Amino acid sequence: MQKQRRGKMLLAWISALFLLFSCQGVGAWSLNDLFRKAEPQLTLAPPAMQLQTPIWKINAEINPRSLKSSEDGLQALCDGDDATSGGAEVPGWITLDLGLKHRLAGVRFLPDAKEDVFANRCLGTRFLASNDNRNFVCLATVEPQDGGDYIAEWKEILLDSAGEYRYLKIELPAGAYFKEIQWLEYGEWSYQRSQLRGKQDLSLGLYAHDVKQDTDALILTGVYNQNGVLTNLVKTEQSFPAEQETSLSVTVPGVSGKQDESYRVIVVDKTGSPAIREPLVYQDNHGAPDLTLPNLFSDNMLFQAEKPLTIWGKAPAGDTVTVALENLAGGGVTKQAVVKRDFTWEVNLGSFPHGGAYRMTVECGTWKKVYENLTFGDVWLCVGQSNMDYFMLGGKDTEDYLKSEQGQKEAENPNIRLLNLWNKGIGGSGGVVENLPISKGESAWMSMNRDTANYCSAVGYFFAQELEREYDIPIGLLSVAVGDTEINRWIPYGESYGSFTSTDGGLFHNRVAPFQNLQIRGIIMYQGEADQYRTNLSTAEYRDAMAGLVDRYRGIWGDDLPFYWAQLTRYKKDESAVREGQRLALMQIRNPKNAGIISLMDIYGEYEAGQGNCREDIHPHQKKEVAERFLRYAKRDVYGETELSVSGPVYQGMQVVDNRMELFFVSTGDLTVLPMERYADKQGEEKILEGQLDVSSPGAFELAGEDGDYFPANATIAGNKVILESSQVPAPKSARYAWGAYPEMPNLTDETGLSTLSFSTEIVR
Repeated sequence: MQKQRRGKMLLAWISALFLLFSCQGVGAWSLNDLFRKAEPQLTLAPPAMQLQTPIWKINAEINPRSLKSSEDGLQALCDGDDATSGGAEVPGWITLDLGLKHRLAGVRFLPDAKEDVFANRCLGTRFLASNDNRNFVCLATVEPQDGGDYIAEWKEILLDSAGEYRYLKIELPAGAYFKEIQWLEYGEWSYQRSQLRGKQDLSLGLYAHDVKQDTDALILTGVYNQNGVLTNLVKTEQSFPAEQETSLSVTVPGVSGKQDESYRVIVVDKTGSPAIREPLVYQDNHGAPDLTLPNLFSDNMLFQAEKPLTIWGKAPAGDTVTVALENLAGGGVTKQAVVKRDFTWEVNLGSFPHGGAYRMTVECGTWKKVYENLTFGDVWLCVGQSNMDYFMLGGKDTEDYLKSEQGQKEAENPNIRLLNLWNKGIGGSGGVVENLPISKGESAWMSMNRDTANYCSAVGYFFAQELEREYDIPIGLLSVAVGDTEINRWIPYGESYGSFTSTDGGLFHNRVAPFQNLQIRGIIMYQGEADQYRTNLSTAEYRDAMAGLVDRYRGIWGDDLPFYWAQLTRYKKDESAVREGQRLALMQIRNPKNAGIISLMDIYGEYEAGQGNCREDIHPHQKKEVAERFLRYAKRDVYGETELSVSGPVYQGMQVVDNRMELFFVSTGDLTVLPMERYADKQGEEKILEGQLDVSSPGAFELAGEDGDYFPANATIAGNKVILESSQVPAPKSARYAWGAYPEMPNLTDETGLSTLSFSTEIVR
């Protein structure tokens, strides 16, 4: 396996040459000749050849004695036939006994998309190894690649180091299918007893191809200890004919064979120019990874202030990782951690106040990672489907704002940082993954500017702008929403809450779970449409799912984590069942503290019907108003504005008096009605002007008797009560408000001027 070390390539090459030519026996290779032309040729010229160590598929015979699995359907995973498919609709595992130890190099696999467009269910599949069939270590996980979705084509994961193991294990998430999985080994890498006591001789096979021209080369094979110090060097002269494949072997005598020892192969021609693009680097380290951190860590990152900051990743077992967070104004903190047997490590750097400019350096042995332009603030997670995913260029109103002088000025705000997963990895993941679906080399975090704002969630954008402006603190947004997604996809697979059980969880796995070790300030969520028009969840099912989701996410980040969600607004299709489930979920969550639901019943979007109007468009405009209602909860619960009103009247109970029904509300002052311009679009206004609607009294109320048939009710306000009656319902049993697809006059409010949630008095079991 070839592993790039761009930052150390030149240093390693020069140090190897220096050591070589300080010894005797240089032969025909002239030090003067080598260095006379070396400097001008240290450019990124095309390599003269490709060179690698052969990697072979492990051909282990599969029989009942060597194979164990949790499902019969999994045995087709490693049967050598890519026409067969293995997997199951429930999580499963398969263990293979190779009989003898093999030096593992990686794994190759062919996902099966089944009936789906994507093969993302394979994401989260884990590949493990052991020598005692009891203690397994995870060598690799199927992770997102380059921000896209998986398709059914061969993929390969090469390990950062080799490792000898006998038992192999594959753990599959629910719904993951593969046509074939092949384990890979180094076929020409071996150790023999050395004449030097306590040492071994390393034999390493090499394979050259794509040779562009006849090349007489010098191959330098160096041995480095864990500190990157060259301890041994062997030179081999080799001719490589053009357009031919050449196999050769290099032998390095007297190596220690210690796990932190690495081997570096450098190839130069007689001019001293590199014949391969970069040195080949190998390590026999139990399959341990190099120093890695999840890709959510990047330049421009914003950490949650005033909460413990954890940094984590992977590295070779037993090594020490040092994390230094430097305050560019002076000071900082440094912590260390010893890597565990499973290759994982983490450090707690403590908590920090809002603001500041920081640099973070993470080191382990010769590896070093540096992250610049870091700060501390409040991180908000934006979850849901398209009305949360709705980006600033997605609507004419928000696009016009961005083009305005005010919008362009406000967009340039480095005090707001964005991690945006818009349109990335929307197929989800079969199991939990460590990395986000972003492209290799892409910075996860961006400072807010005009370009960054274009595809930022509109609700999140206005939410962050107001918080930053009002409180003068940095704000970070984790924008993870995906359009057209059911709540089922945001709850881990298999988890049950009352009448609801998740059978998917894909978006939780690849868009929420990777953040589990990070602290956040709170969550805002706008979701539910897909559960009305596709999954057709009942009120009870959505209530249980939503309450379960809130409790589940709070189980990660704290039982009183601020969590606010939106009740769906009006639309041409009836979404009442989900709206009621959203309302009832607030009463079912474990802890009501710092939780809330915003009403959008008065939102109509654009005045004219059509695009942006909620009568016809499931994505109504007015996203700034949505953000402002979320902001009320945040300002009250998080930022100390305890007297701020966060909602309009809240239904509390009812009683029947003769042929009337009295509804009781918790309200700010007496109940009243909204002005018609708050809820009436052009069509609604025409009905009002034609006298079809009386805007002076509460509208959108209905009554039903024992038979459950609802009829419009006359509503009268009496303080914090609404009194309902209908000649068609002489003996009322239940009432509802703002029900159905598009109630024309949902105008009940109080002194706050905020609209009332859609609700029903019926008890939902």
